[in-house]
Parts: sequence; structure tokens; C-alpha cells
Amino acid sequence: MNKTIDTETLLLKVESHEHRIGIMENLLRDAKQVLTLEEAALFMGISKSSLYKMTHKHELPFFRPNGKIIYFEKSELLNWMRQNRSMSEAETKAAATKHMSELCK
Repeated sequence: MNKTIDTETLLLKVESHEHRIGIMENLLRDAKQVLTLEEAALFMGISKSSLYKMTHKHELPFFRPNGKIIYFEKSELLNWMRQNRSMSEAETKAAATKHMSELCK
């Protein structure tokens, strides 16, 4: 039995499979704990050259097990990105009020 598929149906199936592959790639990338330089730059939303400069200055934690290829642990990058958090306006006002009340004691 020969089954013919028209071009439009075939294109729709290909697009559906491409979409599913994209979703699976994202899931795999999210589950990965050790990142290459390219993956880390994408994860952090910065350029590879910026990340190279940061590793050269030892501004963030990284691994170089064989002396050449750079790797990053995702949890360490998250911790590093969370440093030096800026307070919201409400948090700043609350901290100032608390500080002033302590001064007036």
C-alpha cells in the first residue's frame, strides 16, 4: 500500500519535529551542570569575549582541567551573578528607616 503525503502536510510534520527538537535541546541545556565557555556565555547573556576577559582577570570561578579548555559550574555562575545585589527602592527606604531609628536610640 503506497501512502502519498502532500507537500504541505510534510512541511507541517517537519516543522513540528523541529519544534520538538528545540524543546528537547533547551531541556538538555537547562539540566547540564558543567558548561563550556560558549554555553556559559549564552547562559549569562554575555559575549564569549567578555567571558574570556573575566576569566583572564579571575573575576569569576572556572575550571581548566587540561590547561586549555575552560569550563564553568552552573551553580557557581548563579552564585557569582547574585553577588552585589541592588536593593529595591522599598528595601533601601526600610534599611534607611531602620538605620535612623538605631541612631536615635
